[in-house]
Amino acid sequence: MFIHSVSHAVPTTYFSQEDCLHAFERASCFHQLGPTSQKLLRHVLGRDNGIEQRHLCLQKIEDAFEATPETLHRRFEKNAPLLATQAASQALDKAKLLPSEMDALIISTCTGYLCPGLTSYVAENLKIPLDHVFLDLVGHGCGAAIPNMRQAQALIDSHQATRVLSVCVEVCSAAFYLDDDPGVLISNCLFGDAAAAAVSSSMPPKNQRTIETMAWCSQLKPHHRDALRFEQRGGRLRNILSPETPHLAAMSAKEDFQKTLEKNQLDSSSVTAFVTHAGGRRVVDAIIQSMNLTPADLTISRQLLAQYGNTSSPFVLMALEEHLRQQSPSGYWWMNTFGAGFSSHGLMLKVE
Repeated sequence: MFIHSVSHAVPTTYFSQEDCLHAFERASCFHQLGPTSQKLLRHVLGRDNGIEQRHLCLQKIEDAFEATPETLHRRFEKNAPLLATQAASQALDKAKLLPSEMDALIISTCTGYLCPGLTSYVAENLKIPLDHVFLDLVGHGCGAAIPNMRQAQALIDSHQATRVLSVCVEVCSAAFYLDDDPGVLISNCLFGDAAAAAVSSSMPPKNQRTIETMAWCSQLKPHHRDALRFEQRGGRLRNILSPETPHLAAMSAKEDFQKTLEKNQLDSSSVTAFVTHAGGRRVVDAIIQSMNLTPADLTISRQLLAQYGNTSSPFVLMALEEHLRQQSPSGYWWMNTFGAGFSSHGLMLKVE
């Protein structure tokens, strides 16, 4: 399978971490938190945690405190189809392809639920023929992009499709609210809203870099399921974010990388770029250490984290887009994600 294009979309409104901190401190709900929770919010938002700003589906930051289940659902219902459509349309334009030339549309999300799923809305918005293959994938969390694209390859390899449009979209602000749980509070300080899309085909593109999928790797660690997940409480999504997440992400990334190298008889020296999901600065630092990388290897992931925060499943596609924009050197590119489950996923790309 060949990736023809990658693109992303974010809300037009964005807020600095300082903006968020000042808004929190003015909000009545902030003063209903315990002293330890207030101190934690000030610590995470007030220090250098690798994030400078985040794009959010909010007209003003104070809207984040309107956290009734109905408000949060409507935020997802309104913005997820729009962001997904924007990213998909831009990816199609880059690939110089029309929506009608797509044989399948696959959309991944975890920050909201619609039935019918997002494919119903995005296919209608793009005017993709409505008798094509439409798949809505849920439950992968931040790691969803690689399972999404693996399904695209399955459709192409089985001759059910020639061209596939893959989309990841997360309205993380549809899961924002305050209580005294540290994982909930930290999530409010890290995540941003975004969508990203990739166009894949059975044939290589003409007159541009060739990006071919070479090898896949995934693993589940159910005994760590409660370390990183969503749960429903009081009609709202509640993010469970364990302090052990950086360690789990780093160890899983190392295991996936080594397994893929060994299985395909590759040497790590042949890998010229690392396209890595950045869950946060501590995650990036842990991956660098576990995989014996240099800080420069994950510069692009750090740059995106600073500009957008953790955008969950779209992040790694945004990183791939940025590697292409910055013309990272040809060779093997290692793409890896991790997410709910605890799960991790790797994809080796050959880029020429």
